Amino acid sequence: MDATTTEEIPATAQETPVAADSADVAAGNSEPQRFDFRHPVFLSSGEWRKLRMEIEEFVESTGALLSTYLRLDLSLQLGNLHTLTFGEFTAALPSPTHITLFKTDPLRGIALLEIRSGIGQAVVDRLLGGPGKGSGADRNLTEMEVALMDQFVQMIIDEWCKAWGKLQEVRGEILGHENNGKFLQCASSDMLMLGVVLNLRMGESEGQIQLMLPYAPLEPLINKLAELGAAPATSVSAANAAGPKWTRSLDKVPMTMNACWPPIKLPTRALMGLQVGSVLDLKAEDAERLELRVGEKVKFRGRLGMRDSTWAVQITEVSKI
Repeated sequence: MDATTTEEIPATAQETPVAADSADVAAGNSEPQRFDFRHPVFLSSGEWRKLRMEIEEFVESTGALLSTYLRLDLSLQLGNLHTLTFGEFTAALPSPTHITLFKTDPLRGIALLEIRSGIGQAVVDRLLGGPGKGSGADRNLTEMEVALMDQFVQMIIDEWCKAWGKLQEVRGEILGHENNGKFLQCASSDMLMLGVVLNLRMGESEGQIQLMLPYAPLEPLINKLAELGAAPATSVSAANAAGPKWTRSLDKVPMTMNACWPPIKLPTRALMGLQVGSVLDLKAEDAERLELRVGEKVKFRGRLGMRDSTWAVQITEVSKI
């Protein structure tokens, strides 16, 4: 079963509780539900929705973190959330590909993070200072490229562990690498895995990243997650009024702010005569209307002053432009 074509868990199979509600049985309203014996997941539809919401938050924070780390606008989106056996996963893997084996203490089992060759080469190219483009030909990564890729992968693993931090402290550690799914022997072929498929786009390069985790150790955490309760429902108008959701990963991103004087008008002859040491006369009121810019955009206006023997600007208004 290819990860790119596997359908999301159907409500009639894996998102439906195994046992019908007792009230429904008494009322005679229950109907037989199809059960997938190959992927026996005992979660209700509400638990699956809660799990998907949490993973979408993980994807959002990871995308912002990787964008800052690579200093490049990128798009990371959740492509699919499903279950499959270890044998199905390895059989669908292309060759070559880059597979990282890791553990999440204290959870049992070995998890996998697979990055397709094309997008993997693009990430390495960006880490080496390039624009973030692959060679166009599928190939195995060199030892140096694998070492660079480990930094990228470790950030994803750390964010995954952080996502479960409110339920249990989890620590991720890389164990090894493989480039062919046929050589993976870290689990039995019938072991059930939770698959998280991510679609990564960097400029002209795009590809898949797959997180594969043993399902059994995660199931107790998923049940605890459902017990926390779903977020209260809000109307569309209230959601719009609240504005966009802030991503905490951006709290410490460094930003450059410039304080600029208003433009000075000079005759062309005077401008051509400027040289090192020339003095320009400024109006006193100019110190009351400095512009504070982030990039090329004026965000605030303020007045020039001193604070603790250091030049400072006091913000007097927020620009509406």
